[in-house]
Order: sequence, then structure tokens, then C-alpha cells
Amino acid sequence: MTRAPRCGIREGVESTDDTKAKGGKQPIRVVLADDHAEFRRGLAEMLTTDGDIEVIGQADNGAVALELAREALPDVVVLDLAMPVVGGREALELLLGEVSPPPGVVILTMYDRPRLVRELLEMGASAFLAKSASLAEIIAAFKQAYPKRPPPQDSGEVPRAT
Repeated sequence: MTRAPRCGIREGVESTDDTKAKGGKQPIRVVLADDHAEFRRGLAEMLTTDGDIEVIGQADNGAVALELAREALPDVVVLDLAMPVVGGREALELLLGEVSPPPGVVILTMYDRPRLVRELLEMGASAFLAKSASLAEIIAAFKQAYPKRPPPQDSGEVPRAT
């Protein structure tokens, strides 16, 4: 098995996109779960370069990710597969079964066996990426996973002009 390259924190990262310039569009709220703190921090910092994404929480295992998701109701949760306490596979199942509305779930891991990819996507993961994926691929996966939530129900009221 080939190990994915390690991701470090880039210095001097600046945002390349201004959310306010997009008419106030709300960013995709993301929780990152990976037991490698340096990887998690580096990914969070790199994601700040995209004005459409806001990292609202970080977890070092699936149990903490589930707790954060229940409290903060993120749009997307990123899971590594190999984590202590609750691994990514179990966390995926719990997130989709216990968080309402369920977030989109992106699996970001060093394991990339085709059978595993297929299995996790069938379980409900929105995307599966190797940790060697480019930042552009990761951001695209987040945007694909959002909005995973169903649209709001029509109340039947007619909007008033102001």
C-alpha cells in the first residue's frame, strides 16, 4: 500500500474568495474529523482560501465528530476512516442515522481500495477521496456534498413585497 503524502500548513495563506462579494451567500459549514492534528489543522487552514467554506469544528475521533454534528448541524462532515474511539465507517452510519438533518459526509483517507469506496458510497457517503487529493478536488467534493439537506417545506404563505 502506498502512503499518501503528508499535508503541512502553508504559511501566508490568504483567502482567494470573498463571501460578501457573492451577495451574502452562506458558506458551507464543515466539521473535520481526523486523528492527526497536523493534517486537520493544515486542511482547515487551506480551506480558508475558499470563501465558500467555513470550518466550524474539528475532532480527533468519530465520537467527537458526532457530538459536534449534533450540536452545530454542519452542512458537511469530513471523516478519516482510521480513528480511535469511533472510526470513520461507524461515524458515517451514526451521522446519517442520528443527526437531523443529516450532513453530507466526505471520506478523506489514505485507504483507497475500490471495494471500500463502493461500500462507503452505498452506505451514504457523499464522496470518497484519498488524502493525496488536491485542494481543488477536496473543495469540489464539499460543494458536491452540499446541499445534501432536503429543501425547506413550502409553508403555503405568499411572500410579501417590502
